[in-house]
Amino acid sequence: MKTRNNVQKAITKSLAVIISLVLISITVNAQDFWRTVLENNSFSQIAMVMTDNSEASTASTDATATTDMSAYAKYAEVETEEALDVENWMLTENTFYSTVSVATETESALEVENWMTNESFFDGMASYFKVETEEALEVEDWMQNTDYFGVPSVNIEEETETGLELEAWMTDEKTWNI
Repeated sequence: MKTRNNVQKAITKSLAVIISLVLISITVNAQDFWRTVLENNSFSQIAMVMTDNSEASTASTDATATTDMSAYAKYAEVETEEALDVENWMLTENTFYSTVSVATETESALEVENWMTNESFFDGMASYFKVETEEALEVEDWMQNTDYFGVPSVNIEEETETGLELEAWMTDEKTWNI
């Protein structure tokens, strides 16, 4: 039953994605459609006819005059090229590096030497892992003197901390849901 629900959910999601892609493609095509409709409608043609055409038209009214297409026709013509001549320098071998010899290099097999397996040579990182120890701080006489601090009376008590103890609840599996 659970599998059937999961399959139905997957099919529904897939159909939603496909439908959304189809709708997006339709809207993109519709944008181009409406643009062409608005450009080629009769209202724009009527507006163009009703405008003042007092300026001289640059378009030719004579059908025998060259059109724009004939102006671009020269770009479509196939041009002929001159035949290439072979010159003397093209035939000499010294001009080109055809006699370069490529030698393959061979390396000798690597061997393990005694110093490579001696760990005393590779103890350079050990100095970074040394734990630095500091001296314990002590309370000095001037620290307890109230004249240094401008306070009439200060009671200083030394506190000592006891070590942390491990209790049973700290290691109980029921407490940590392991």
